[in-house]
Amino acid sequence: MDIIIVDDQVIVRDGLKMLLSLNEEIRVIGEAANGEEVLSLLSIKVPDVILMDIRMPIMNGIEATKVIKAQYPNVKVIILTTFNEDEYIFNGLKNGADGFILKEIIQSIKAAYEGTLMLHSQVTSKLINVLQNVSEYSSPSAMKKKDLSKLLTPREIEVVEQIMQGKSNKAISTALFLTEGTVKNYVSRILDKLELKSRSELIIFLKGE
Repeated sequence: MDIIIVDDQVIVRDGLKMLLSLNEEIRVIGEAANGEEVLSLLSIKVPDVILMDIRMPIMNGIEATKVIKAQYPNVKVIILTTFNEDEYIFNGLKNGADGFILKEIIQSIKAAYEGTLMLHSQVTSKLINVLQNVSEYSSPSAMKKKDLSKLLTPREIEVVEQIMQGKSNKAISTALFLTEGTVKNYVSRILDKLELKSRSELIIFLKGE
């Protein structure tokens, strides 16, 4: 099965490609950032299925789906959507969409792969009290409770403090003036030294006292 991915966010396209690569029967033969790009791509290669985002610049997914289904009726178009896009879903069906995938699922897969925690709003509301308590453990005094200075370098402790504030690798790199790759290396070393497997375990470890 040949697939083209259409989404203006690189992170979503990468997440989809990573997920689809696990199936030997699926080939991603192209990707595009908007409706116009995929229409140009279709003049060169025609897939079996197109995974189509709804909200994109230049030409959105609904407009592109309408054109594609008129010109390539055998191509299946599956819309990438969110929970709050009922109007777009209706218009997608009206214009020939063959199915829908929740976009949050793909983003969550990619985020987990990169070591970033993603929560849906309905889940987040249940964790507000916990997250509020986390901030108090990001202080140097809390770090001292765990004697991290004996295990980690001062720079690694700075990275830990940023993690405890819920920051992503990209946000940490900005705050500490490091490259994102360097931050990833720091996180890996920290987890190895503390014999932990994930950021979640790190937070639990530091909240233990």
